[in-house]
Parts: sequence; structure tokens; C-alpha cells
Amino acid sequence: MKRIKTKGFTLVEVLASILILSGTIVVLVTYTADTMLTSLKTEQMVKSILLAEGEMEKIKNTLRKSFGTDFAVWPVSLGNNYLAARTSTDVSLTLKIIGVSVGYDTNQNGSLGTDEIIVTFITQYAKRT
Repeated sequence: MKRIKTKGFTLVEVLASILILSGTIVVLVTYTADTMLTSLKTEQMVKSILLAEGEMEKIKNTLRKSFGTDFAVWPVSLGNNYLAARTSTDVSLTLKIIGVSVGYDTNQNGSLGTDEIIVTFITQYAKRT
């Protein structure tokens, strides 16, 4: 019996190439997803830092005018699911320790949990006499 050669791929070759291609696609999709997650976290961190800096400047400007201002009554929301928590501790009649924490409200409950805080700034402010 003569063996007839046909052009084309065998079933084993096709299955092997599909397996290799599938493995490559899975690796690329996983890498892309990880990159996107890292990018999102970086964006949230940068936005939080900028918002915290802005809040700290607003507090300092307010203290220049009125040293006894209560920051706890200020709105918590900074927009786009970013929230701020502010603290003020009187050290003396002319010195305060001010803290601003900013984070992304991942569970969208309207309050900033400790696991949602991305950045915290703390500074001291002295009353000018």
C-alpha cells in the first residue's frame, strides 16, 4: 500500500497550536488587568494627595482669619467619591495640630473608613499675634 501525502496540519498540531495561543492570550490578559488595576490605584493616590493639599490650604487660610474654626462641620465629600476627614487638636491657646485624611469611598457609604484612607497630612499651625 502506498501512503498518500496530503497537505495540511494534523489534529495534534492544531490542538498544540491552540493550546500555545490560549496560554499566550491568558498571560497577556492577566498582565493587562494587573496594569489597569495599578494605574487606577496610582490615579486614586495622586488625586487624594492633591485633594488633601487643597484641604490643608483651605484650613490654613481659614485659621488665618478665625483661629477657633471647627473643621468637623465642613462637608465630608470632595466629589467623585473622594471623602475627607479633618481633625484639630488644641495644644495651647495659640497652637493647633491639624490633620487631613483623604480617601476613595470604595463601598460608597458616605463615610471614610480606615481601609479607605489613602493619604493623611498632619501639620501644626500657630496663631499669629
